[in-house]
Amino acid sequence: MNRTLIIRLGLIGLFFGLARLGWQKVQDDVGMSFVYFIALGVIIGLLVVKYGVTWFGEAVGTAVYSSGEMIRVNDGVKAAAKLAQGDYEGAIAEHEKSLQEDPAQTFPIAEIVKICVEKLQDPQRALSVLQQQLRAQTWPDEDAVFLRFRIIEIQMDTLKDYSAARALLESVMADFPGTRHAANAHHKLHELEQLEFKLITEQRLKAASQSVN
Repeated sequence: MNRTLIIRLGLIGLFFGLARLGWQKVQDDVGMSFVYFIALGVIIGLLVVKYGVTWFGEAVGTAVYSSGEMIRVNDGVKAAAKLAQGDYEGAIAEHEKSLQEDPAQTFPIAEIVKICVEKLQDPQRALSVLQQQLRAQTWPDEDAVFLRFRIIEIQMDTLKDYSAARALLESVMADFPGTRHAANAHHKLHELEQLEFKLITEQRLKAASQSVN
């Protein structure tokens, strides 16, 4: 039997033993009996609040989450642990394992791409992963657009490949006309145009500065 459970049962037995002993002392005195019941009620209430609620919560948690079985650590948790340890390839391997078990999920793909870009400084590998996954199966529209926008973000923010990003944004607008996907692509295209204008301005200023010098 669980040691904690034995201790708790012992405390319960001790409490009832003391309560019985106290009752034997005061049962012939009406006034003391009244005080005894009030004190007993207060003590029981405090014990219920302090221990009863906690025990009940533990019991419910065990029934709902563990069902008496050892909780299985999923691949996402393993990947997060490896990422925290600086084992980036190990984290990618765990996400790839998750994809093998269920290819119809985008979260592991997004995490692999994030690791490639932010930790490995390899945006080309990230693009390759995204393009490969897009070709691997027919995705629902929502997921397909999600993956395409991840490509666009890398092209715009990391590689500064504005022409490739523009082409993909225009393809999203063409493939999903009149939808929020098209609206999002249009908004992103406006951001891209601002980035292009900023880049052209910086290049002109730099060229003008060099010509003066």
